[in-house]
Amino acid sequence: MALGKDDQIGITLLRLGLGFDTRPGAVEQLLWEANKRTSLLVREQPLTLELGHADLFRSPLLVLLGQGPFEPLSEAEVARLSRYLRAGGALFVDDASPLGDDGFDVSLRRELARILPGRPLVQLSNDHTLYRSFFLLERAYGRMDRSPFTEGIDLDDRTAVIYSRNDLFGAFGRDPLGGWRLPVVPGGETQREMAFRLGINLVMYATCLSYKRDQVHVTEILRRRKWRVDGSGSAR
Repeated sequence: MALGKDDQIGITLLRLGLGFDTRPGAVEQLLWEANKRTSLLVREQPLTLELGHADLFRSPLLVLLGQGPFEPLSEAEVARLSRYLRAGGALFVDDASPLGDDGFDVSLRRELARILPGRPLVQLSNDHTLYRSFFLLERAYGRMDRSPFTEGIDLDDRTAVIYSRNDLFGAFGRDPLGGWRLPVVPGGETQREMAFRLGINLVMYATCLSYKRDQVHVTEILRRRKWRVDGSGSAR
């Protein structure tokens, strides 16, 4: 109790460019679902911070929601975000642009090349810990189906930057009457449920990083692959 809300898991929205405030209620709904479905102790209200804010390094997970191109970061902002990521923070980037609009994607790749030079975004394989930190998933999901995969940048043994082009958070927000703010296409409510599962996996991954990489769901994965597991837990 002495820690107050510092012992709760939350999401910090990064105030950068356009789009950071275009998915109202999305973070709250995702964290409500995480609280309901997992044992995580969450803080449902998000923070919204600029890169220079003093509380940036108290947030294990930054979320950048984007639409359209944005101006280059200052050298100080580049250095601060690089330091945050190298110190153990995680950045999830969600492209909420309409289909056919690549302005945000171009700007993001330009800035990541400055923040983490020599470390380009690469496709995450479908056995990445992101897809099995809580739910077992086979691919990426979101409000739209622009890409079947997410991309990422690794630092040491963890993926510090995760990038989705499927408007993941667009699947989460509710309007004041309790209905969903935005339709999910093309898969409807089944796709929305899978987006929630990916979002919960993201929160779990950012909290626990890769400590489960070799062991999470091992028995279930082996069973699905029709392998046998002996008493020691090793596949044969």
